[in-house]
Amino acid sequence: MSAVELLAVWEENWRQPPLWQGLALLAAACPDESGATLMEMPVGRFNQRLLTLYGWCFGPSFTAVTTCAACSELVEVTLDAPSLCAQGVEQPASWLELDCNDGAVRFRLPTLGDLIAAGEAATVLEASRMIMERCLENPADALASETLAAVTTAMENADPLALIELSGACPRCGQRWSAFLDAASFVWREVQTWAQRTLQEIHLLARAYGWREAEILELSPTRRQAYLQMIYG
Repeated sequence: MSAVELLAVWEENWRQPPLWQGLALLAAACPDESGATLMEMPVGRFNQRLLTLYGWCFGPSFTAVTTCAACSELVEVTLDAPSLCAQGVEQPASWLELDCNDGAVRFRLPTLGDLIAAGEAATVLEASRMIMERCLENPADALASETLAAVTTAMENADPLALIELSGACPRCGQRWSAFLDAASFVWREVQTWAQRTLQEIHLLARAYGWREAEILELSPTRRQAYLQMIYG
């Protein structure tokens, strides 16, 4: 997306929940796809495309930050977006089947639409139950808890980027840690930071040179920085 398009998405969606923000970014980047089509994407595909978009806009590498549970040290991990996205799989058939003690269970992968709908649930447990009910061909109440757990595992295996788990060791205390990367929230925070920085640059250049916003956004980031350096002298 161009700087003008990215700023427009940010302006229109900065108060929306993260999943809606991610949807807005993909809708702007993929104008040939309808919103309904994007809502039907498996969650892993949604995450994969968001991280691909991040790479296009901000570069291939990114740094995620978490807190060590043992010593509260901030821990940073640098990742490569293309390598992470390569861990995804081709979108499977609409319905998958798993043989369990309850017999053959047909299910599909959770989609972006499922997550957004489950966001209305009062608790995490209710949200998980709602997603399972939407993704099973048969009622979830008719299945044993062991079967539901097996289906959950099968979903995760079939869509590995649906839950992006990061892990490592704390550099301060050596404690092993793990955390999940919320792709929508992470990418939007980068968009938010970029938008605020870009608006500041527009303000400074407009005040110094009298240029309009559209003229400033037509400049490449390199040229904008060169003019800013001359302003600071």
